[in-house]
Amino acid sequence: MASPVLSFRVEEVLVEKLDRLSEATDRDRQYHLKRALARYVESESWHINAIADGIADADAGNLTDLKAVKAKWVNRAKHRIDGQSGE
Repeated sequence: MASPVLSFRVEEVLVEKLDRLSEATDRDRQYHLKRALARYVESESWHINAIADGIADADAGNLTDLKAVKAKWVNRAKHRIDGQSGE
């Protein structure tokens, strides 16, 4: 099965950087573009899924009290400051 073809325009400076990277690694543009796109899509998909999970938790009433969250971060900051002052 043939792979779909994607086509898009980018700034010349980015193409020049890609070409230098390709030359330095002895890989073609396609190799680097496919790798970059896969990493980007994976990262963005994780983020979208995490947001959806958080919304589902909120809709289900699985919420943490704001005071508890603040107390947790104040406690972490206090321990961090105490740890640094003892150095």
